[in-house]
Order: sequence, then C-alpha cells, then structure tokens
Amino acid sequence: MSKLIMPHRMGSNPIREIIYELGGKDGNPPDMATSFFETHKKDDKLVEPEINEKYAEIQEPVQSEPSLTDIEVVERCFGPQCKSNVVGFGGGITAKELKGGNSSKAALLDELNATRKENLSLKRRPDELENTVAQLARTYSGQPSSTPSSTEPNRGI
Repeated sequence: MSKLIMPHRMGSNPIREIIYELGGKDGNPPDMATSFFETHKKDDKLVEPEINEKYAEIQEPVQSEPSLTDIEVVERCFGPQCKSNVVGFGGGITAKELKGGNSSKAALLDELNATRKENLSLKRRPDELENTVAQLARTYSGQPSSTPSSTEPNRGI
C-alpha cells in the first residue's frame, strides 16, 4: 500500500462490491466520479488535496460528456490502462474487457433485451392472427363461401 499515491478508504470491501451496492445490482452502475468519491471518502468528504484535485478532474468529463464510457474517463484522467488492474475497478478487470475487446456486457444486455422483445412480439402474433381470422369469419359468416373445402367440414366460421 506504500506505493499507492491515492489509497482508497473503504476498508476491506472490494471496489466491485461498492459499485454493485451503488446500483450495479440493478443494472445501473454509478458513473466513474461517484465510484471514485465513494471509494476515497472519509466521513463523507475527501480529505487529501490530491484526491480532491483528481475528483474534480474526473467530474469534468463525466458531466460535460456523459456519453463517455468509464474506461474513456479513466484513461483521460489516469492515462492508458493496460495491466490487469484498471483504476477505479480493482484487480482482475482489464482495460480490454472494459473497452469491449470481445463483447461488452452492456452490448450483450442490449442485444438480450431486444431479442426478448422480439420473442414476445412473435409469441403474440399467432393470437393476433387468430383474433383477426375470427373477426373476419364473424363479418363474412352471412355470405356463402365461394370455394368450399372438400376436406374440412364447414364449421360456421
């Protein structure tokens, strides 16, 4: 811990657990500024001048460009991240994972939600078609069919 310039102040809680508790469990993780503040505060305030400066530096891109991803904010404020410890995410998280080297989790969740909506729509479709056919049958039930089916008996539909 002696090499850390800005040590965290959250005790033994992993950074990922803090992010999870701040909304990650609901699929709405906090932005980088909130994560940084929550992991470096002491009695609900930042006590060291270096940490205050870095927090202000992080807040600027988060507020001015909300479309930036967390890894983009981290790299603007802390420089390129290439090891297995990305600032603000703890050990075990790589910059490649956050940049979407394979498929980012957010993109996969978006795709999953779109697929679920499509499946729901397709499941409703037979019911909608059946209702449409039933309405047409009721509308035209008084008129004789022009081509009666030889294989199926007329059920009055």
